[in-house]
Amino acid sequence: MTEEDLKHMVFKKNPEITYTRKAGIITIVREQNHPIQKFFRKLRMNIPEKSYLEMDEYGSYVFTKVNGQRNAYEIGKELAEKFPDTDKYRYTRLILFLQQIENVDHLIERVS
Repeated sequence: MTEEDLKHMVFKKNPEITYTRKAGIITIVREQNHPIQKFFRKLRMNIPEKSYLEMDEYGSYVFTKVNGQRNAYEIGKELAEKFPDTDKYRYTRLILFLQQIENVDHLIERVS
């Protein structure tokens, strides 16, 4: 991807996502309200009502920088300051992470 492509990639957090932040680490809280899960709970199966996804320091930092205004290029520049050892594959890793939490986990949405 070119620098210009990165400048056109802007994401915002999904407003339906609930998360907590503790000591810089983001934990995503997901409700487990699927009808099948509710059915098995009635049968006294041990199905938790919530699941938790804890991000590492890198992922938490990126997630906090996503605000609907910063583009991927700006986030990458801030990553270079915070994690200087990630310079070699910084944008490749960043784009893969953003695509993962957008398309698979649905934590963010693309604005432009």
